[in-house]
Amino acid sequence: MNVQALRYIIAVEHSRSINKAAQHLYVSQSSISRAIKEIEGQIGITLFHRTNKGVIPTYDGQKFIDQARHLLHEMEHLEGQYFRSPRVAQDTLLVATQRCTPVIHAFIAYYRQFCAQRELLNLAIQEDTTDGIIQLVSSGIYGIGILHYTSDQEASFLSRCEAMDLEYHSLDRSPVCAQVRPGHPLSAYSSITVDMLAPYPHVTYSDEDITCINYCSDVSQYNPSILKKRIVLQDRGTLLQIINSTDSYYVGCDFGWLYDQGVMGILPPCYIPLRDVDFTLNTLWVQRTGRSLTEPEGQFIHILEQIFAARSKQ
Repeated sequence: MNVQALRYIIAVEHSRSINKAAQHLYVSQSSISRAIKEIEGQIGITLFHRTNKGVIPTYDGQKFIDQARHLLHEMEHLEGQYFRSPRVAQDTLLVATQRCTPVIHAFIAYYRQFCAQRELLNLAIQEDTTDGIIQLVSSGIYGIGILHYTSDQEASFLSRCEAMDLEYHSLDRSPVCAQVRPGHPLSAYSSITVDMLAPYPHVTYSDEDITCINYCSDVSQYNPSILKKRIVLQDRGTLLQIINSTDSYYVGCDFGWLYDQGVMGILPPCYIPLRDVDFTLNTLWVQRTGRSLTEPEGQFIHILEQIFAARSKQ
């Protein structure tokens, strides 16, 4: 049994799929399947059941995986203090995140500032669920995670991070906004109510529960009728095109200060605060408690903090 094999089974448990785990770890499916089979032979238990809902840990398998995750955490903490390779620390940046435009901007800025002179390079952004990001970071597969949550869920959300032995650092608190195209019937307003959204379709991701929070569902508590019309899609580029070409809207954070005229060949969207919504949309970054950031991680977080700080100067 080796450390890499333990990482494989933790990734499978997280993603519920050998194929997805292989994609996350940049290895072949056969390598992961072989590692699972070898571990099962060594410990004498079945780790996973294959079901129509994916690859699910058995009862004994889950107990083993939980202990393996704890072991990896302790090993990586030890490595970080005494054995970290300076070259690995210098050339690796792994970020797990929900859909978040500032993260993409920070990633591009990091690349432009620091990557041209590097002989080796290992960069990755993994979009995932809240649970997935927490698992990826707490298990050491990814170094840092970027998470969103609503302010009315703050106490339970932060307690959850602490329970997974994650330290957290605030990045931003944003008002809830409707994102619409320039010239939209609502675009002339400096702020609107939730009721004013009801005549228009809202845009949502087909995997909204997977890679970001469904803020429109949170806002619908103020007027459930806004959920009657919707457009479902899968990626950020399509969302911008749909919003730019229709009277639809998307509910989320105010990222208007990031857009330059003509980004992606379209006009920047308008972000209109919802004045009757009494919670904010908050963003933070997490890492394992007591762990020191690598040089690339520190550089990336500094850029991300600068990007969010630019909002307060607008």
